[in-house]
Amino acid sequence: METGQPTGAPIPSGTAPYSVPAYSSGSLVDVLKRPPTILRILEWFFAVISFSTIASYGKGATRTSEGGFMIFTGVVAWLLTMVFLAVYILRPPQLSGRVWAYFEVAVSAIWVVFWFAASIAVAAFGCIFDCSNFNASITFGFFSFAAWAASTWFAYMELRNL
Repeated sequence: METGQPTGAPIPSGTAPYSVPAYSSGSLVDVLKRPPTILRILEWFFAVISFSTIASYGKGATRTSEGGFMIFTGVVAWLLTMVFLAVYILRPPQLSGRVWAYFEVAVSAIWVVFWFAASIAVAAFGCIFDCSNFNASITFGFFSFAAWAASTWFAYMELRNL
């Protein structure tokens, strides 16, 4: 006998990413004003700048393992940031529980380590000529490291509140 009601336990209110309730008028603006969302937008820009500047440095840097790791870290971080932003904005109910919160903390923590390792590796690689793109990649790699560390902290604090 079907009653037309969804099956399973109801999703508690306030458990969407960063405790933003379902959409109401003006709630998209509220989502975009929250510190975790602002950090993810900054991470998106930092990742694009970091991997594009190291890729534009030339064949010498991109053929090394250090340059390749920076490009890998930046491209995957850029894609992950788009996923996180989509979840923050769309707030699908399937991704509003503890599993999503654990996933976000774990992925963010891993990417903190990746950004730190990639930035250190590229900085240790050294520069021979025309170092502006090279130095920009290192700088924005460290900016990304700091932004992902802050995002990890926000995600962990949200996990504690669930």
